[in-house]
Amino acid sequence: MYFLCNTLFEADNRGDVTDSKFSSGTTGRGNGEKRSITIVGIGNEFRGDDGVALSILRSLKNELPPQVKTIELTGDQSSLLELMQDTDTMIIIDAVSSAAPAGTIFRVDASGEPFPNDFFAVSTHSIDLAQSIELARTMNRLPDVVLIYGIVGKDFSFTTSFSQRVKDSAEAVRSRIASDVDQIFKRSETKQISGTL
Repeated sequence: MYFLCNTLFEADNRGDVTDSKFSSGTTGRGNGEKRSITIVGIGNEFRGDDGVALSILRSLKNELPPQVKTIELTGDQSSLLELMQDTDTMIIIDAVSSAAPAGTIFRVDASGEPFPNDFFAVSTHSIDLAQSIELARTMNRLPDVVLIYGIVGKDFSFTTSFSQRVKDSAEAVRSRIASDVDQIFKRSETKQISGTL
């Protein structure tokens, strides 16, 4: 299993990933409200590994706090821009077609600056995802935190099963996203407590 982290894109087969930076300056877009999180899974569950994001999202639902929204996008991703307006943190999961080994995990923090163009080129839904993120940035509607997880797939044929390496990586991504959510809420609660002292 390989992780490609942030904008460094260095392979790491130790089974962990370098922490991305989170925005710690605001909660609730600076209005003092508790931080809102939306997790979006993009894919087609009938195209093999392309459905891995939806599978991860569904497996997460039972362990996430009730205030975390989960959204499945199975077709046009143009609604991403609208979704970004209503959340402080967005985590996007997507399948990736790449020369990297199947099961490789990309984890990129898109909060601070645009992605390299060649990163978008490996997403199976690259055009809509890239355009939505950069349009939101231009319109000042990008959430405080935007994390993108991409898993390199192997088989995108008409099937509902995943290749083994993708299946293994799906569990790693599920676990890491659960950890991300926990960290974000803890930081939000710390900011709220410190603000009342």
